[in-house]
Amino acid sequence: MSALILTSVLGVLLLYLGVFGQKRLLAPVAVLGLLGAIGVSATGWWMDVPLFAHMVRFDNAAAAFNMAMTGLTILLFLFGVDYYARMERDVAEHYALMVFSLTGAFLLTSYTNLLVLFLGIEVLSIPLYILAGGKKSSYRSGEASFKYFLLGSFATALFLMGIALVYGVTASFDLGRIQEVAMAQGAAPTPLFLLGLFFIAIGLSFKVAAVPFHFWSPDVYEGAPTLVTAFMATVVKMAAFAGFLRLVQFTALPPTLATALLVMTVLTLFIGNIVALRQTNFKRLMAYSSVAHTGFLLLVVLGNTAASTSTLFYYTFTYGLATVGLFVVMTLVKRAANGSEEVRSFRGLYQARPWLAITALLLLLSLAGIPLTAGFVAKYQVFLLALQAGFLKTTVLAVAMALVGIAYYIVVVREAFTADEQPLEVQVTPLNGLVVLLCGIAVVALGVWPIQLP
Repeated sequence: MSALILTSVLGVLLLYLGVFGQKRLLAPVAVLGLLGAIGVSATGWWMDVPLFAHMVRFDNAAAAFNMAMTGLTILLFLFGVDYYARMERDVAEHYALMVFSLTGAFLLTSYTNLLVLFLGIEVLSIPLYILAGGKKSSYRSGEASFKYFLLGSFATALFLMGIALVYGVTASFDLGRIQEVAMAQGAAPTPLFLLGLFFIAIGLSFKVAAVPFHFWSPDVYEGAPTLVTAFMATVVKMAAFAGFLRLVQFTALPPTLATALLVMTVLTLFIGNIVALRQTNFKRLMAYSSVAHTGFLLLVVLGNTAASTSTLFYYTFTYGLATVGLFVVMTLVKRAANGSEEVRSFRGLYQARPWLAITALLLLLSLAGIPLTAGFVAKYQVFLLALQAGFLKTTVLAVAMALVGIAYYIVVVREAFTADEQPLEVQVTPLNGLVVLLCGIAVVALGVWPIQLP
């Protein structure tokens, strides 16, 4: 609760710093404020008390997700010192909007009421609609913002329709009451209740970029500023899946809806990995990679076992670390390659900066799920959970798609370690180097010593 208040006040403070022209203070104040949010979240461990008339509950799982998302945001803000150094105006708004979006993410991890779930999604999303169009002189950025807003509005409409239908059946927005109704109806829920849950699932599926609600993802990833893309690929995905799993745990998916989500999972695994093979733009490659990882995470949501929360936390956090590091590397390579975002722009990276190429290799291996990295442990946990839940055929497909996924990550590795006639002149600031190294060390350390939620 204290973290929620702190981030809300922090966002306003950052706006005032921008008004008074204190650009140099933005990143330090933002980082210190977020460190404070981690501290108050940690002090609230084991204080599982319902708040706001039982509408939110900051339990251990919520505290863990909140601290992890805040940590990822701190890494992005450290990267932002150099990233926003070239911008003379509107920098404070970027920092503040990301902090406000993080506040919405906190609501998604802790809600016990559908109204709070809706508020969390909107507080998370509305700043992102603005941030996606952060490059005001870029038509591509404006297109990304418009597409994200337009499709997000349709998803919100369906989401609200779902909430209304569920309320019509249960006469309550409280998840506890909804759980009672779901258990009473059993395997044969009323059509209105089933349709309501289906519409709510569609709204959340849009946020996690599950097929067929993924069409916004490649265009928005490519058009949005890189820092914003990294935020969407990590913090937003982590929050959306935490909210999705929380809903499933309370409502106990009816068989019909579980079947629909299983079909969505299969399509997401297949399309995400196959289409990624054809990508030459790195940001679009990461977009379809994100879609592919959504398929693995949907298996965790469908499994809905006692280990689901811990598995989801470990997977999304380690995926976030690898993704943040890679987007920092991409930005450094992009500057050296005269603004090119093509995968080929990585060529000659090992020639120019061997340590940077090796760290990028570790991050890519983690995303691919190669042993001795956190990504391998994360995928192993997902497959084990899916088998325990009885999804044998889907698990076999997931393993096959994981093997396919290695191919498009190896393409980036090949380019990075291929010598070029004109080596890249990659300039790395101390903070950017620190972020990349922290991410690289973390994916190896967490692969050797995996963390588990109590």
